[in-house]
Amino acid sequence: MYFKDFLDKNSKTLIMGILNITPDSFYDGNKYFDSDLSKKFSELDRCDIIDIGAESSRPGAKSIDEEDEKNRISKAFKFLINTSKYYSVDTCKPNVASFCIKNGFNMINDITGGANRDMFDIASNYKVPIILMHMQGNPINMQEKPRYNSIIDELKLFFEKRINMAIKHGVNPKNIIIDPGIGFGKTVNQNNQIINNIFKFNAFGCPILIGLSRKSFLTYKSNEPKDRLESSLAVSAIAINNGANIIRTHDIKKSIEVFSVIDRILNK
Repeated sequence: MYFKDFLDKNSKTLIMGILNITPDSFYDGNKYFDSDLSKKFSELDRCDIIDIGAESSRPGAKSIDEEDEKNRISKAFKFLINTSKYYSVDTCKPNVASFCIKNGFNMINDITGGANRDMFDIASNYKVPIILMHMQGNPINMQEKPRYNSIIDELKLFFEKRINMAIKHGVNPKNIIIDPGIGFGKTVNQNNQIINNIFKFNAFGCPILIGLSRKSFLTYKSNEPKDRLESSLAVSAIAINNGANIIRTHDIKKSIEVFSVIDRILNK
C-alpha cells in the first residue's frame, strides 16, 4: 500500500510521535539517550507514525558522523515490531536511511528535502514513503536572519522541484509527503504565514506534514518548551483546519484526545 492510500483509508489526521535518541534535542534531549526505550515505545504505539531520530536538528546543532548516528538509532531496532505502523527514520544521510530500512524502518524523514539525491534512490528502491522538508540553510545557521521575498511562493517552487526530482528517481507520487519546515530557517512571522496558508500546498496532491510541537515560535512571555503544550495543541488545530494531514508531536495522549474532536467537527 502506498502512503497516500494509507492516509485515505484512515480518513483522519495522522499523528506522528517523536522519539529523539539524542543528548541535545531542544525539548527531550538526553531523556531517552541512555534509557530503556520500552516504556516510550508503549506510549508511541498509539501513533500512526513513529519518527525516530539520532541526530539533533535544533538551531545551532552540529552534525554527527554516520557511525555514531547508526549506533544511536540501532537501540530502537528491537521495538519495530508492529507491521501495521510506519516507523520513520529522521535522517539526511542516505547510508543511515538504508541501514535503518534494512532493520525494520519503512519511511524516510529527510529534513534537507532530498538535497542528497541518493535519498530518492533509496526511497524508490525500497518502495518506502519519503518526507521532503524545506529548510533554509542548515541547523547551525538556519536561524541567522532567514530571508524570503515571498515565503509561500518560494516554498511552492521548492516542493515543485523536489517532487519532480523524486519522481524522476522512481519514487511513486503516492509515497511523497511534504513538510514546510516550521522553525527551520523561518522567523516567527514566516512560520505564522505558513500556518495560515497550508491549504496552498494542496495543489501538489501530497499529504502535508506539520511539525510545530513546543517550538520557539509558540513562546509566550519567555516560557520554556515544557510550558508550550497548550499552544502546540491550539496551533495544531489551526493547521489541521487549514489542510495539514499529519501532525508531528511530542505529546501523544493529549494530541489523540484533541485531534479526535477536531476531526469529528471537520467531518474527517
